[in-house]
Amino acid sequence: MKKHRILMGALALAMVAATVIACTKEKEQQQETPEPQQQTANPNDLTLAEMIESLSWEEGKAFFENQPIKDYTAVCEKVLNDCGFEEREAGFPFVISFELRMPNGDCNPELSGYCVVIRKKDVSSVQSNALGYFEDGKLVIIPTTEDNGFTADGYLAIGSPVEVQNDSIVIQEGVYTAYYDEELGCYSAVAVDYYRIN
Repeated sequence: MKKHRILMGALALAMVAATVIACTKEKEQQQETPEPQQQTANPNDLTLAEMIESLSWEEGKAFFENQPIKDYTAVCEKVLNDCGFEEREAGFPFVISFELRMPNGDCNPELSGYCVVIRKKDVSSVQSNALGYFEDGKLVIIPTTEDNGFTADGYLAIGSPVEVQNDSIVIQEGVYTAYYDEELGCYSAVAVDYYRIN
């Protein structure tokens, strides 16, 4: 009987020791496993609603919530479907910073949009990332890089007028619908309102 109690006691101690060792190993593994780092979202991964929601009232949330959406995709389609559209280029290529221009004129690199637009002084497309075409009183902008300033659901937001450097035009603020190219499977162009300053 004593042997049986000693054996049962030894088994109980062995099970407790095994449980303690298993728990210790699990804790060590949890401590060794680094917490996944929070990744910042790519600005193009946000929808328009998510982008607006991320803004504070001071940054101009009210401006974007009350802004009507301008849909000039028919003008984009007209330019893109014209076989000779390359000859109708609106002058020189553009360099655009694909950041949201806030209503106060600041640039927010965390959100998509157009903030600074520079028209190249020569026809060289080196370092340019967009082409422009004038059509039906609109400026059609076709980004030539993967980054395009559009939200995930195909909108371009501009919170205050953007004066195009090296040119006499100003792109008007607003929320514009981007043109979705079925063949390419992506948003490929946007038509915006503009006015001339000279």
